Amino acid sequence: MSHPRNVATMRSSPRCGAQTRNGEACRAPALRGRMRCRMHGGAWGSGAPCGNSNAVKHGYFTSEAIEERRFVRTVLEDAEDLLRRLPAASDTIRNPRESETGCTTPGTDSPLRT
Repeated sequence: MSHPRNVATMRSSPRCGAQTRNGEACRAPALRGRMRCRMHGGAWGSGAPCGNSNAVKHGYFTSEAIEERRFVRTVLEDAEDLLRRLPAASDTIRNPRESETGCTTPGTDSPLRT
């Protein structure tokens, strides 16, 4: 080549900067008006389409499902608090049939049913 090449504009152009497989930044020039090169998403048509249906939330993370799980959690916590505050049922309440007859079904704590 007998004539000098003008590479100053290419060297001064912004670089892509996307992380490559080896962990370094991509050194390819970014496309005009974009932040990435043609290989990392700067090309026309790259990226998600408008109104991406793949980004729709499925049932587990909808706001209704999250609110329902919160409600169930508070109901369970309230029930546990109530049970902790109640006295032990076996100490205070006795079965009247058991005290009358004194008979229980073998292998159980319940009275014999007749």
